[in-house]
Amino acid sequence: MSDFKIIDAGEISFVKRGRKATVNDDLVAAIAKLPVGKAMALTSMKLDPKASTYANDKARIASGIRTACRAANLTTYRIMWSPVGVPQIVR
Repeated sequence: MSDFKIIDAGEISFVKRGRKATVNDDLVAAIAKLPVGKAMALTSMKLDPKASTYANDKARIASGIRTACRAANLTTYRIMWSPVGVPQIVR
């Protein structure tokens, strides 16, 4: 018995990676109204830079922000973090 089986490409079945993202509609609306040349500090998403989970938490928050920016149809933006752990969206 073989561990591999060759099949036609049309027979492929798969599932999408990841989880369904839930995005705060108010955040999406606020991001959509952010003018070019301005920045938005997301103080409610502040993290503790001294926490042992900071790197993972930062990645999780940044992923949520990217999802919200895509939902707001933003194509050019930057996510920057303040020294005290506040994420900021710069247009």
